[in-house]
Amino acid sequence: MKVKIGVLVPNSNYIPSLGRHLPIALEMGLNEKEGVEYELFVEPCGFNAEKDKVKNGVQRLIVKDQVDVIVCPLNTALADIVGEVHRSDEIPLIMLTMGEDLLLDADLDPYLFSNSFNAWQSTWLMGYWAAENIGKTACTLASIHDGGYNFGFAFALGYEAAEGSVLQIDVTHRESRTEDPRACIENIFLNNPEFIFGYYSGKESVSFLNAYRELEVSKNTPLLGLPFIVDESLLDELGEKALGIKTMSSWSGQGEKSESFIKNFTGKTDKVTHAHALLAYEAGQIIAEAVYSFDGAAFSPSKLRDALAVAECEGPRGALKFNDKNEIETKDYLREVVMNEDGKLVNKVIETITPPDLYFEQLVLAKKNLEKQGWLNPYLCA
Repeated sequence: MKVKIGVLVPNSNYIPSLGRHLPIALEMGLNEKEGVEYELFVEPCGFNAEKDKVKNGVQRLIVKDQVDVIVCPLNTALADIVGEVHRSDEIPLIMLTMGEDLLLDADLDPYLFSNSFNAWQSTWLMGYWAAENIGKTACTLASIHDGGYNFGFAFALGYEAAEGSVLQIDVTHRESRTEDPRACIENIFLNNPEFIFGYYSGKESVSFLNAYRELEVSKNTPLLGLPFIVDESLLDELGEKALGIKTMSSWSGQGEKSESFIKNFTGKTDKVTHAHALLAYEAGQIIAEAVYSFDGAAFSPSKLRDALAVAECEGPRGALKFNDKNEIETKDYLREVVMNEDGKLVNKVIETITPPDLYFEQLVLAKKNLEKQGWLNPYLCA
């Protein structure tokens, strides 16, 4: 039996070809399992912060296209709004999220599945690790775009959990993606922090690092950041300015599965892989596993939901399986930008991080009590 898959694709100024990439990556994952027949129905949904546009897109996929499952990048703040539609029709929806904000316990429902890059969790761990290994005083800088999510709270929570203290926070790139951040950087160094943490991606990352590396005050101060500050798509442009920057990520980029995905995706798109494509690929893998379990027998969306809940496979980030809250759990890798023998810059994994008990305690509390602040669009979709 052929599975009908609805795909909501947002616009993105940060990944301009995202609308083309998501269906490609999804199909790559689906094709990992031989014998699974499928049909894709693609629905554009703007920049995905427009609640009505997203909600109407889900309704069209369900009513007009009669899909069995929906895949879409989504900020967790819209999960309940979209849930009003797909939940009432008992259609499973796989939400792809960078993990810029946590999915709260109040928004869980049996038909909502979350495949997250878990950036909130990684940022908490980066804060904790930095306090334990680099220093107890830090300052943070963020572009107005990257600072509009809960990353800052996650870092501060993890940092303070290990007795670190954030001395000052500042926001750059308020007017444009290329404005000069030097004044903010120089001002924040008046605090004499032991390191700087940067919340940046895309053009803001390039602008920030160009300015940061030219300032004498930054020469002997470690720089840490979100994984997107030295995303693989930026390394050639950043060059030596990226060297030594440490980040934490749920994707090591290493291993046979990762290397195969990276090679095949680049071959199909002529572009460097990105996290949104990874999440779509993994969603395709796990949908294929669920459909394959029916062995050609007829199924309904509600039966597919049950199959998704127990499906297991191996993806680029390791084991893919939803837990009892319909979320995929991941590991965290500490990385550093280094230069290979061939002169190519890479994010090299230094170690796999084991979270302390306090991490799990604070994560549970945050999922119960954290209030959404800032942007509603999925991270890197604006």
